[in-house]
Amino acid sequence: MRPLMLKHVLCCVLVFVLGIGLVSQNRLPAAEAAYSFGFAKTEITPEVPLRLSGYGNRAKVYEGIDEPLYIRAIAIQTPDQKVCSLVSLDSIGFAASFIDRIAQQVKQKYGVNRDQLMVCSTHSHTSPQPVEGLSNIFSTPLTESEQQAAQKYWDSVEARIVKTVGAAIQNLRPGKMSIVTGKVGFAQNRRVLKDGKWTGFGVNPDGPVDHSLPIIKVTDEAGKLRGLIFNYACHCTTFGSDYNRLNGDWAGYAAKYIEEQHGDIVAICTIGCGADQNPVRGKKDVAKDLAIGHGRAIALEVNRLLKQPGQELTAELQTAFGFANLPIDAPLESVLKQALEHPRPQVKQHAKNMLDVIKTAGQLPKTYPAPVQVWKFGNQLTMVFLGGEVVVDYALRLKQEIKSENVWVNAYANDVFGYVASERMRDEGGYEYDFSMIYYNQPGPWAKGTEELLIRRIHELVKQAR
Repeated sequence: MRPLMLKHVLCCVLVFVLGIGLVSQNRLPAAEAAYSFGFAKTEITPEVPLRLSGYGNRAKVYEGIDEPLYIRAIAIQTPDQKVCSLVSLDSIGFAASFIDRIAQQVKQKYGVNRDQLMVCSTHSHTSPQPVEGLSNIFSTPLTESEQQAAQKYWDSVEARIVKTVGAAIQNLRPGKMSIVTGKVGFAQNRRVLKDGKWTGFGVNPDGPVDHSLPIIKVTDEAGKLRGLIFNYACHCTTFGSDYNRLNGDWAGYAAKYIEEQHGDIVAICTIGCGADQNPVRGKKDVAKDLAIGHGRAIALEVNRLLKQPGQELTAELQTAFGFANLPIDAPLESVLKQALEHPRPQVKQHAKNMLDVIKTAGQLPKTYPAPVQVWKFGNQLTMVFLGGEVVVDYALRLKQEIKSENVWVNAYANDVFGYVASERMRDEGGYEYDFSMIYYNQPGPWAKGTEELLIRRIHELVKQAR
């Protein structure tokens, strides 16, 4: 072969080999490519006093402010450039309609699909009453001026959530995330039973609890902490109905102390299946000290966990979103008519509302679309986000049934529409099953078989996550 031709052939071979190398580089598995993360935090403390939610006997706007309230968000960009965002809001909760509008705006502005956006509530009972959701909680309804002030506030919160997601996306930087799990013990099962029946709220030392405290910590390329997400299954009810000051409760204090101790970071709190779990509580004069103590307990354990190596999450982030149509055990029309004479104002109003629905639609709704969302990092971590106030049984069961190295179950996500009691509570009875739906303006409790239906739908979405 002549020298010029040999040189040409060698060049072609070299180009071909380099080409293969470039193609293979572009096709690196997601696990070998880098994730990017961004954080943002926005204050949402009301400008004027509002009615606090959480307890039906509250009849006046709050008396003062203990602590500011915030939106905290993380944006996660996957190696294939998909962006997801998790948002936590210092609030009692919100309706699906509120989150639907936010999801539409986030999609339009930032291209984030519905399965890639997650909005959670810390469920603080010393935060403002929403204008959508928990619509029948008060024995003394909001005045017209209180409604107008609340509407203005929540319009502002809606806009700020969208902007906060955008700010987190703008903050995206390459980094690493890892998960490590600890334990905190101030949550207590609150369902007191006698002979297998509910007798009231208190402390049930033999009742199920979930004291796990998982955290996802995010560091930059140099290993410096940028932010974290933490989860604990407990009501934010350290303060009782006699405490009328704005406060994020233990969740707010925990985030505050974690952030103070680690400088320029964002600590995002999500609440687990803690609907039947109360924190250690006391009288009004010690409630604030207790809430501070619970927050410090979380922060102390988080500090310990941050020193642990943790398990780095490198698998591809897969997402899914859907609904579980929970069947409703609706009351008879005759029962509703009898309830019109009930001494409790919320019961009377609920009966009137349901009778109006029957008059207009011909019947009460038979199901409710409970949102279910899944984020899955391969077999390393499966995160389940459930709407409503979900009791601890669900988390304990899912941690046994989902085949994943780590299982993280959140409640109070995307739509806080009512309590989600377990099947065993049907026989035990009590507030979470029998009565709580009055305040949420739901027709009645969930029908027999609801637990199995919801669990089955969760497993379907775990498989569908992509």
